[in-house]
Amino acid sequence: MERHDIALARCEFLRKAKEIKDWSKVVFTNETCLNASHRVSKSSTDDNAASTTAVPVGKGEERLIICHAGTAKGFVDDALLAFKSKYTGDYRKEINEEVYENWFRKLLFSLKEPSTVLLDNAPYHSRQINRVPNNSNKKEEIINWLCANGKHVDDSYLRVELLKMVNDNRPQKRYVIDEMAAECGHTVLRVPPYHSSYNAIEHIWAQVKESAARKNTTPPYTGNKMMQLVINACGEVTAKNWESVVAKTKNTIFSDWEREVTFDQMEQEPIIDTQDTSDDESSFYEESDSSSE
Repeated sequence: MERHDIALARCEFLRKAKEIKDWSKVVFTNETCLNASHRVSKSSTDDNAASTTAVPVGKGEERLIICHAGTAKGFVDDALLAFKSKYTGDYRKEINEEVYENWFRKLLFSLKEPSTVLLDNAPYHSRQINRVPNNSNKKEEIINWLCANGKHVDDSYLRVELLKMVNDNRPQKRYVIDEMAAECGHTVLRVPPYHSSYNAIEHIWAQVKESAARKNTTPPYTGNKMMQLVINACGEVTAKNWESVVAKTKNTIFSDWEREVTFDQMEQEPIIDTQDTSDDESSFYEESDSSSE
């Protein structure tokens, strides 16, 4: 069964997304990674994106981390961020808040009109203002937070009491990224977890990776070489490509909203049992009468 918080996040996202008036002013952003050895499989005989392959990252294997943004009109000018990874684990751990926020600030200045910026809830997208303490914080930190938020407490309070007060006075979450966008006249809309189909740039990433793979034909397979292939592949993505995937994403969002409404209405309808039980009832009473004789 789906988690309630994810279902709620999806509904809140869909409700906001369907209110967007001009989808040409929606900016789709996200990050991805690409191995230097990403190339077309030798066993492939078709032209599908599924025919590309990537050798697992191992010792000596270089990998790129890529971040970009685009609209129905194409990639945002000069918004590409790409650098070589230093580790083999989850690439998201290498994009820290400082790196992402600096990139995001430059992106905002590149947008020529008020826009809605779509992004997910990766940790580096979600640095909070006035972050609420939790059980992992020191007692002194919890006290300081409560005092800064208008509560008169001291060290005589037990930890469990302090955490209860924190929970009772929990403010609405505010994110650094969202505030940065608002200051520039833009709005941030966060894609719910596990719903990458709501972000059009995911389709573009598939196109970019396929193009880079098909031209990565001979060794050496290096990060620098893949970097240039990625830059070239991004340059091959047309406004028509973007327009198509944005339209597809919009249709998915509106279709999913209608599905949510339909399910909600179905749950409200009473269940009426139309089966005629008169014969069963007669048989029951007849059997009861006969047994009593």
